[in-house]
Amino acid sequence: MVRMLINKERLFQVLFLAVIILLGITFTCNREVSTYERNEGASSQRAPSNNFQFKKLTKRDSAEESLETIWNYVYQRQYNCKDHEYLGGRPLDRDGAYDLCLEDKFWPIKKNPDSKCTMYSFGVGNDFTFDDEIANKGCDVHSFDPTTKLKDGFKRDSGVVFHLLGVSNEDNDKDSNGWKMRTIRTIKKELGHSYRIIDYLKVDTDAPDGGGFEDMVMEEMLETGLYKCIRQFAMEIHMPGPLTNPKWLDRCQRLYNQLTSLYDVGYRIYNTTDNVRATRIVLKDPSYSQAEAKPRMLKGGSLILWEVAMVNLNPGKCDF
Repeated sequence: MVRMLINKERLFQVLFLAVIILLGITFTCNREVSTYERNEGASSQRAPSNNFQFKKLTKRDSAEESLETIWNYVYQRQYNCKDHEYLGGRPLDRDGAYDLCLEDKFWPIKKNPDSKCTMYSFGVGNDFTFDDEIANKGCDVHSFDPTTKLKDGFKRDSGVVFHLLGVSNEDNDKDSNGWKMRTIRTIKKELGHSYRIIDYLKVDTDAPDGGGFEDMVMEEMLETGLYKCIRQFAMEIHMPGPLTNPKWLDRCQRLYNQLTSLYDVGYRIYNTTDNVRATRIVLKDPSYSQAEAKPRMLKGGSLILWEVAMVNLNPGKCDF
């Protein structure tokens, strides 16, 4: 009888251990499914979310709350693009590379080479690698940058056409920096692209004050209905600190509110990459991550750079 009790006790222990192991395997698998890394240097992101309603940030929200809110949002993968390519970038560290979702509904030219394809790329400097690769796929690519010494209208071997102007929320032949600036709506009209869908819009622009022009682009997209005219949207988000500075806190909250407003009309993040490439080189630390700069965002002078790629689930008729 004693031996039978011992055997039963051992059997129970073995069964209990087996259950624990199975649960551990399940948890590990779920974690692997939830991890989404596009490339070396890309951030782990949570699995795709369902439709949500996100609250907007207001002046009543503290710097700490605002930082945590936008931080959690950009790392929430909201769409799983099953066919994609990470293109361009300088050979040293892939800086300047961006992701392209190749699914038919977001990149029709893959299935139908005769379909019209258009890409606008704002902010290139001297790096046309991403733009060239998109042009080589048969897309009509227009690159814009008011800061280079290239001649307006210059055409690259790939077919990319360069324009010596930048993107802004108003038209100006010479702004305070001496740059020619245009809204996307005006650019479409001046290039003869009225009513044309933009298959890919890329915005990687640096403003002299330490921010960028991506907030002006999102403002135009939302206020004019331009969001309906775009299939894929990728941008580098510039978020300077310290967020105790009202100017930068306002920018942080504005960026978050614009991102969630784009979500409301159908835009979904499918990839977010931390742009810490230069920092890794300077520090000679390939393991450096954006999370190390996060604590200094509140009272220090850190700068967060995110490269965020989105697809538009609801592209519609372009009214201009």
